[in-house]
Order: sequence, then structure tokens, then C-alpha cells
Amino acid sequence: ILYATNPNANYLWQDASTLDSFIVTNPGTYTLIEYNICSMTTDTMIVIINGDPPQIDLPSAFALCQGDTIILDAAINGVNYLWSDNSQNQQLIIDTPGTYSLTVSNACGTDTDTTIITDGGPAPLVDLGSDVQLCAGDNLLLSPVFSNVDIWLWQDGSTAATYTVSGAGLVNVAVNNSCGSAFDTIQVNILPATPPLDLGVDTALCSGESFVLSINTPGVTIEWPDGSSGANYNVSGAGMVYAAITNSCGTSFDTIQVSALPDVPLLDLGNDQSLCPGELITLNPGIANVDYLWQDGSTGNSYQTTQEETIILTISNDCGTSTDTVEIIENSQGPQLDLGQDIQVCAGETVTIQSGISGVNYEWQDGSNNPDFTTTQSGVFILEVNNNCGSATDTILVDISGVPPAPVLPADTTLCEGISLTLTSTADAETTIEWQNGSSAPTFTVSTAGVYTLSESNRCGDAADTITVAYLDAPDPFTLGADTTLCPGETITLVAPSTAYTIMWQDGSDQAIIVANQATTYSLQISNECGTESDEFVLDYDTRVPQLNLAPAISWCPGDIVTLDASQSFAAQYIWSTWATTPSIQIITPGVYTIDVATPCSTVSMEVDVFPGTDCIEADVHNDIYIPNVFSPNGDGINDKFALSFGSDLQVTAMTGSIFDRWGNLVYSSDEIPFEWNGFFADEVMMPGVYAYRITCTYISGNTNIEKVFAGDVTLVR
Repeated sequence: ILYATNPNANYLWQDASTLDSFIVTNPGTYTLIEYNICSMTTDTMIVIINGDPPQIDLPSAFALCQGDTIILDAAINGVNYLWSDNSQNQQLIIDTPGTYSLTVSNACGTDTDTTIITDGGPAPLVDLGSDVQLCAGDNLLLSPVFSNVDIWLWQDGSTAATYTVSGAGLVNVAVNNSCGSAFDTIQVNILPATPPLDLGVDTALCSGESFVLSINTPGVTIEWPDGSSGANYNVSGAGMVYAAITNSCGTSFDTIQVSALPDVPLLDLGNDQSLCPGELITLNPGIANVDYLWQDGSTGNSYQTTQEETIILTISNDCGTSTDTVEIIENSQGPQLDLGQDIQVCAGETVTIQSGISGVNYEWQDGSNNPDFTTTQSGVFILEVNNNCGSATDTILVDISGVPPAPVLPADTTLCEGISLTLTSTADAETTIEWQNGSSAPTFTVSTAGVYTLSESNRCGDAADTITVAYLDAPDPFTLGADTTLCPGETITLVAPSTAYTIMWQDGSDQAIIVANQATTYSLQISNECGTESDEFVLDYDTRVPQLNLAPAISWCPGDIVTLDASQSFAAQYIWSTWATTPSIQIITPGVYTIDVATPCSTVSMEVDVFPGTDCIEADVHNDIYIPNVFSPNGDGINDKFALSFGSDLQVTAMTGSIFDRWGNLVYSSDEIPFEWNGFFADEVMMPGVYAYRITCTYISGNTNIEKVFAGDVTLVR
């Protein structure tokens, strides 16, 4: 039907008729002239008869990545569109998985197609962490934090989930899945190696002297024997001096021995001596490792005289000088003998007893007659001397005993955290001991890593020994991740933490990575000398497959409520074409209903055709116009509205209707096509009950305009 639109004009159609409407039954060109006394307008419409019903072909199924949207486009012109969400546009924007259907219609018929949108999952993520630093020669296993990764590609072309770094440079990885890709890069730098430490050669000090050791190596921490960490260290005594320098790649040590130079011996030429006439006196102090200077400028180790005089001797070494004087007086009373104080030396030494007098005859206790007497044994030694003036005798005690100290500490060792080590000195009571911190107890307890030194000293010498003690922590706690359930055929990679310690999986293997592909408990143990850490990971497989036993086609009569039940014996997800997510739905209108039942590993779909029956006994049916007698506006997406449905052979041109409560009050009215009521009045939900309706419908059946009034009642339920 073509309508004129200007009520204030006269009309003239191409067939000379003058009505305000024109019924078109054949193809052709139709012209309308509208005119009055002021103007005239003309409009033309070309009508083409198309006898072919529309055909639609949507994609059967495809995956939707999380966060993405896709557009379904029917791409058919000249039809009406009705999507499963009741939208009527040519295109449908989709951002969630599900089953989507579209019905297209024109005057020649309808066609329906369905597409299933599955969850394609999220895009991948990968994080290599912060930039790293390595010591030369070290390796680092990179185990990125990642999710949803199907394909790995490192800069060297390798495709494993981990990567071993052994040198400086940029390390980058690209990861992919069907929904996209991600990238990350870290910089690997090589730390400087620990430089060697050289404190110099061993040295010696005189009593009261000191010197400074300096370490000028950049980028290290310093530790001296007293625990100080400055660049300089003052050495003021004999002993073993050590130092350690440390950076991120290790520690270097060095030690020097500082010896004590002997002080200049106290020079004693003895008592003034008497010189018999014609006698020769020889002074021989017998002091080694010194320089001699006599009063006459001579530098020999001895001095002879046959006359009265004052003899002066100065001896010197690196630590100073000592001087003594003796008077030689001519005397006829006989020689004066003095062997000096008793002598004490260490075992193994040789002692020479000097007579200290010359110009006399000598006789020792063993009958020997040399001026000096040499012995390696302890004992009492007696010397008798005589000359023309007389004789003299003296006795001296020689004690040869005692040994140099020999401290012995255990070999360098590594201890577990929390364990202490007691170091012990076995020195005798005559030996003084000193530990690296200055303490002098016979034992020292070690509880931290470091270098420990024991110095011992007695009259026979000085010695020291050193031990380096390191500490080892037990392995750190770790986790293999949360237990998980996979689908049949899937696997998961378990990665051991990066460690230098011993690893062992439940099957006895020791590789860093294993592929878990069995429903069992996987365990990993990491151990060293100081302890063990372990974790378990339980892998299960989901083998549940939904089963659908619905009838593929069900006859429906007006007023029927058909229950479609897809319930499973286990937990599952349900998505009906009505967008309901319950195991079952109730149907009160005919149509094709689809159900998707999904578990994490399996999805089963089915279509059920609920079609109008041909043998219905009682129904509220008016020529292909179906009016329900019950609806439930409870927001569950099923039968929420009271609405008229039309057969495909009807073309509805007008519809006006009203709803009345049991007391005759008007609660709703509408002149829209189709007539629909959602069960509300003035934004308030109406009470359950029976409501009357009166609906006037104008439609074209064949070539006939028909107007009918439908009256009846509908039951609102909750």
C-alpha cells in the first residue's frame, strides 16, 4: 500500500485515481501528484517483485580473544534482521563467547543461521625481570614469569621456556599465541673480576718502629686483621699480617710476615783489667751481626793491647748502637776472670763461652785450653786462667732448652649457617698467643665467615697460622606452583629454581626442567650439605564429557510450557540461545533453541526445534497470530514479556492494544508493532494474577487488508 502524506492536497495517481492510498499488486513504476491552489509536487516509486526468500550464511564457529571484539555482518540488503539478542541491525558487535543466531526475513520468507563464538583466551604475557650482572665465567638460567604462552623465540633462535645466559649483552624474548604476542628485554653486564691482592714482601721492624700498608684497589671492600676496612693499616709489631679484598665476584687474600729486628745488644766489655808486664790482652766481645768500631778506628771483631790504655768499643746494627769502655791497668796482682751471666738458649742452638781475657793460659773443666769453649749441651762450665802475675777461676751455667712455637690451625673449611667452630692453641705456658682480634685466650670460637690467625711467640721465635672459614646457607624455600587440572593430551612444564645445589625429582632425575604429562604428584628436592627444601605439585586430568539426550524436535501447541533439560551429573556451564545459564529452561513459544554444555575440557552443542503442532486441540490461535496465555516477567530471559507472534505469511500494518486489571483499570496500552507488555505499571511490578487484553490488529493476508480485534486474558506468574 502506498500512502500520500500531505492531508491538505489533492491526489492524482498514474491510473487517474484520487484516493490518499494506492494498493500495489504488480511490479512497475507508480507516480503520485499532490497539488493545491499554491503548488504541485510529484513523487515516483519503482516496485520490483522478488520471489526468492533471503539466504544467510554466518561463519560456523571461531575463537574470540579476550579483550577483543568482532563484528558479525549479515551483508544482505532488503531484509529485516533479528539477532538472538533481539537487536535488528545488519551488524552485531560481539565481545563475549557464546552462540549467536540471526533470522533474516522479507516478504518472500525467512532464513536462520547460527555461529558459535568460543573463548580464544588472553594474549600472552612475559617478564624477564630486572637487568642482571654476572661474574666472568658464570652462567645464569633465566626462567621468565609468563602466562598463556604457546611459542617462545629467544634472540639466538632457541625456543625453550628458559634461557642460559653466559655473557654480556641484550637478551630478548618474543612469545606468541593465537591471540597475539609479547616481548621483553634485559641487559646483562659482566662484573669486574676480583683483582689479586699483593701486600708486598715480608719485612722486619726494630722495636718501637711502625709502617703503613695501603690498598688502593677501586670497587672492593677491604678487611684487615683488626676488622677495619680503611685503605690504610698501621703495622707496629711483629707477626703475620693478612688482608682480604672482596667484590661481587669473589675475594682475594694476601699475607706478609713482619719480623722483629734484634735491638742492639747491650755491650759489656767486662771489668777493667790488670795487665802484667809483657802480657798481651785480647778483647773479643763475640757479638754476631753487628758492626765494630774501636777507639783507634779499627773495625775488627777483637782488639789486642800490651799496654795501659782506655779501650772504647761501639757496636751497631739497623736498630741502633751500644758503647762500652774498659780500662787496662798495668798490675802485677794476676788476671781477673769473669765469664759473665749464666746463658739460656733454645734447643738446637750452639753456645760459645768466651773467656773475655787474653795474655793468659786457659784450662776448661774438660782439660781443653782454648780461649773460648763451644757446647751444644746444657751444664756447668769452669775456666781457670793464669799468667806470670797469678791465676783466676770462674764458673758459668748454660741452659740449652725450649723450641720455637709451631701453631697449627685446621684446614680451610665451610660451615653451615648457625654452626660454630672452636680453634685451639696448644702452646706451652712460656709461649704468648694472640688471635687476629688481639685476644689471648687458648681458644677462639668462630661463628662468622672470615680469615682467622693464631700468632705465637716465645724466647725461641715467632710463628703464625691462618684458616679461612666460609659459611653456606641451606637451600631457599621454593614452590612449583599451585596444583592444576589439565585437559587430556595437555602437558605442563615444571621448572626447578636456578641453583648450584643438588636437585632430584620424584623419579630420581636431576634435570632443571621436566614435562608433566601424568595424573600424579610431582615432587622436587633441592639439597646441600646444610639442609634440604622440597615442594609438591599435583597434576590431575579432567575427563568429563557432557551428554545431551534432548529430542531434536518437539511439537508445541499454544499455551504449552515445554521444559528443555540438559542437566549433567557433574558441574558444567550451560548457555542457551535465550542467554539463560540454567541446566533447564521452559519454552512457551515455538522456535529453534540451542544449548551449549561445557566443562573446562569439552563442549557439546545441540539444537531443538520447537514447532507449532498440527493437531492442537485447544489454543489461542488466530490465523497465524499466536497470543500466549501466561508469561513470567522475572528477568530470567525466558518468557519475560506478553507479546504477539506472527506467522511468516502475514504483513502486519497496524496494532493497538490495552491491558486491564481484574477491576477494569487500564494498566498498559501501546500502538507499536509488535504489541508487548513487560508486566510493569508506572515503573512498578504488577502483582501475579489474571489480566484482560484487547488488541486491534490490521494486517494483509494475500491481497486482502484485514482488521481484527482480539480479546482475552493472560496470566502473570512469578
